Amino acid sequence: MSNRGENQEIRKLKVNLIQLESAFQDASWERGYYLDLQTGKVATITDEVRRELEWIYEEEYDPETEEPIDLAAILQQRDLPAWRREALLEADRVEAEYNTRYISIRQPHSHEGYRDMERFISTVENDHLRERLWRAISGRGAFRYFKDVLYDHPNERARWFEFKDTRVQRRITRWLESEGIEPVFETPPAPEPSPPSPPARARLIDEVLLFVRSVLRAHRGGPLPGVTRIALIGSLTTDEPDPTDADLLVTVTDDADLAPLATLARKLQGHAQSFRRGGDVFLADPAGNYLGRTCPWKKCGPGIRMRCDALHCGRRPYLHDDFEAVQLDDNLIAAPAIELWPEIVARAPIPEDVEQGLIVPLKNHGWAESRG
Repeated sequence: MSNRGENQEIRKLKVNLIQLESAFQDASWERGYYLDLQTGKVATITDEVRRELEWIYEEEYDPETEEPIDLAAILQQRDLPAWRREALLEADRVEAEYNTRYISIRQPHSHEGYRDMERFISTVENDHLRERLWRAISGRGAFRYFKDVLYDHPNERARWFEFKDTRVQRRITRWLESEGIEPVFETPPAPEPSPPSPPARARLIDEVLLFVRSVLRAHRGGPLPGVTRIALIGSLTTDEPDPTDADLLVTVTDDADLAPLATLARKLQGHAQSFRRGGDVFLADPAGNYLGRTCPWKKCGPGIRMRCDALHCGRRPYLHDDFEAVQLDDNLIAAPAIELWPEIVARAPIPEDVEQGLIVPLKNHGWAESRG
């Protein structure tokens, strides 16, 4: 079905097939893909970048002036890595020229991939292998088991990749035609070396800053009610070059609603998991008592999760008091290495990347001041 109308003009466009194939096979809802109708390239915009762009416009909006906001100049003044500035600028371009220069690339449907496996199995001549593949896709984990079976059959495995690519390219062509585009698929050049990804440590620091900013702006532009302190603990407070996770200690009052805090913690954990790291939000009360962690599941309550190891699940919604698995020392709760809000308190040397990536932005935006 066309998104452009029945009388649309057909236009030729050189497209980046490799980028389109990746977009057509990514079912993640945390990323959006957009086709650039000028260049044929694909723009990838994450939810995290989109939210950050919205916050910047909210901060910079001045009702007393008609001067346009110069996003490029604003980003140059901020302590952001170059890759993040470019991601924000690209997201801004997509938003400004959506449905003119950029169009959304449709999300893949799970049944398409499953149907591809079914049709491939029908082409397998080896009776024994064909039967094993049918069994592999008959239950949960079908995609993983299907690949596991093919792993021991390199010729059929190579044939599967070719078969799948052909099917995906056919769907891409149909979609482009529905948008009034006649694709020109050029032989892709030899891939250039990918730019190095930001180190995991830098990305974890970014995620901590995003979490803190979200907590401090989550309730009518102010902090979440009941949150009285946010502190950084764990390996990010040291010079550990390759930390495995980002840990925060949040102090909350007894009447604080933990649901929105748990939501932000799950986003932190999900983003960290995307680059094979973790994150935890530990909770304490104003008296210095350890309460547990935020619940890692979207639905929280007794009997929902068999694997839930909370000792008192449901007594306080979204509190995961798994004391048998994790405990925090009283001294750590009373005097964490780096307090981030409402004041910045350092009880140990602050690593330079934490200073520039976390402390400086918090100070610049007036979210925290140093004590002493």
